[in-house]
Amino acid sequence: MLTQLQAAIEADTNLPQEDKAEALEQVKALAEAGKNPQEGAMQKAAKTAIKILKGTISSLPSATKLVEQCSNLLPLISTFLGLG
Repeated sequence: MLTQLQAAIEADTNLPQEDKAEALEQVKALAEAGKNPQEGAMQKAAKTAIKILKGTISSLPSATKLVEQCSNLLPLISTFLGLG
């Protein structure tokens, strides 16, 4: 799931380079949280990462592939990490 999300971020042409770099950092944070999803600090970091990703894509047109990917993947990632 994270690989798909990372690929969608890298391929998106509507996302400014600075936002793209920030989004990729958040994917890394989610990957780290996935190694130990029960730890409180990791859950908090994962929640923050998901919020930042949602905020990043909120400025994009709703038809972009990245928005579609995030709409599908972020809820799955949240569930996997036990966030909701």
